[in-house]
Order: sequence, then C-alpha cells, then structure tokens
Amino acid sequence: MSIRKALPTDNSGARSVVQKSLASFGLIADFDTLDAAIGALGQASTPNEIELVAEVDGKLVGCLAIQRREGAVAKLFGFHVDGSMQGQGIGRTLLCEAIAQAVIHHFNRLELETWGNMEAAVHLYVSLGWVRGPDPLPDSGADRFYCLALVK
Repeated sequence: MSIRKALPTDNSGARSVVQKSLASFGLIADFDTLDAAIGALGQASTPNEIELVAEVDGKLVGCLAIQRREGAVAKLFGFHVDGSMQGQGIGRTLLCEAIAQAVIHHFNRLELETWGNMEAAVHLYVSLGWVRGPDPLPDSGADRFYCLALVK
C-alpha cells in the first residue's frame, strides 16, 4: 500500500470509490455541492490544500481532501476507502498521513462532518483523538461533527 498526493488522473477513481462508499449507506454522491471537495481532487482548479489517495497494487482504494477554513482551521472532506479493502489499516494510514500533512501545512485544528451510521469511520476518528462537537445543521449532509486539535 502507498499513500501519495492526488494526481489529475486519480479524479475518476476517487469519484468511483466515493460513490460506492456512499451508496453502501444509501447515500448518493453529489460532486456539485456536498461532495464538491472530493469531486475536485487532482484538478488544476481544486480548492483543496491537501489531497491524498491510497493505492494497493496500483489501484486507487482510498481518498480524502482537506480545505482551509478560517485561519489555521481546516476541514476534512471525502474520506473513503473501497469497501472491499476495509479492515486492512488503509483508512488509518491514509488519515494519519492527512493529519501529518495538516501539521506541515500549519493547521492547528481539523474538522469534519460525518454520519453516525458510518461506524468504522467514527470508531477510527475517536481512536485517533477526534472529539465530537455540536451536531451540524440538518442541511449539511451529515449528522455528526468532530474536531481534532493538532499538536505542533
């Protein structure tokens, strides 16, 4: 397995991983609005400061994006791992590299929104020190909010 910066050629693979992942929870990816950050992965006009993909045997199996919010606060978007590859530490490795990159980019806090029924992801976040905060507004596309203070 390798974790690397996303390339333009990774966009369709990342979209596919996200679509399949969300579909497994009865959700539909919307790359024009709620999922726009990951939809822009690898593109020249991306608003993301950090874009990472996970590969196994040359196949893209995971992705995520991080965008600056205000000051040194950033938000994690589109963190997904191919369902057939889950449980192998890919998500943990990908997320840990994202956190390390966020520190390098001088962020002092990461935020994310997710669904409570995405139990494996929620368990991973909590195991890495993410803390649940106030639930997001109903139109946010999620029902849970988590944040992580970054140590420099």
